[in-house]
Amino acid sequence: MRLSAFRTGFVVVTVATAFSQSIAPDEALRRAAANEEKLRAVEKEYTYRQQIEAQLMGEGGSVRGQLHRLSEITYDDLGNRVERILEFPPSRLMTSLGVMKPDFKSFLGVDPFFLTTGELSRYKIKFVERQKIDDINTFVFDVSPAEEIKRNRNKDKDPPFAGRVWIDDQDFQVVKAEGRAVTHKESSEQYPKFEYYREYVDDKYWLPSFAYVDDVLTFTSYDLPLKMKFNYSNYKRVQRRE
Repeated sequence: MRLSAFRTGFVVVTVATAFSQSIAPDEALRRAAANEEKLRAVEKEYTYRQQIEAQLMGEGGSVRGQLHRLSEITYDDLGNRVERILEFPPSRLMTSLGVMKPDFKSFLGVDPFFLTTGELSRYKIKFVERQKIDDINTFVFDVSPAEEIKRNRNKDKDPPFAGRVWIDDQDFQVVKAEGRAVTHKESSEQYPKFEYYREYVDDKYWLPSFAYVDDVLTFTSYDLPLKMKFNYSNYKRVQRRE
C-alpha cells in the first residue's frame, strides 16, 4: 500500500529494523537522482491543475498584498504543451517579488525535480538516517552546495538547494524536500524556505503534490514576510498527438 499524498501533521518514526538493509544509502541516492531525470520527462506527459496562493504579510498578521492563480497544464489541438489560466485576479505582489511568471521555480528558485544525476556534483550530500513517514520508509539526506556561493552567480544555472530530502525505499524517488534555494547573502535575489511534498500517481510516479512557505526574506533595507501555498491536482496521463 502506498500513500496517495503526504499531509502536514504526519507522524515521523525513526526505525532501525523495518527497512530493507539490501540497499545502501549511496545506492538509494544514485537511483533517486536517475529517477529525477525520468520524472522530469514523465511530468510532461500529464495534464494537471496548479494553484498558487501567495501573501505578503504585515503587522499583527495583516495581509499587505496577495496573489491567487489557478491554471491548467494541458495540450492544445496541435499537441503543444500550454498553460490555460482559469483564475488570476490582478495583483501587484508579482512586482514586489520581482517575478515575471508565477510558478514553483520562479518563486522558490529551484526546479521541482532538482536533484538529478547531472546536478549531484554541485552538492555535498550526507546520509542522516532512515525514517518512516506514515507507511513510507525513507532514506533522509542533508544537501548543501559543494562550492561557496558567489555574489554574481551564473544566471544560466538555477541557484543550488540547501536543506533535506527524503527518498522512499521502494521506488527510490524523492517524496519530500525541505530547504531553500541559496544565493549570496548580499544578493538582491533571495528565495524563501519551503516544504515540498509529492504524491503517488498511477502507482509508479512521485509527482508534485503541494509546497508551502512561511518565511521572511531579509534584504539590506527591508524585510518581506511571505506565506505561499502551491497545490497540484487532477493528474491525467495523455496520449499526445504527433
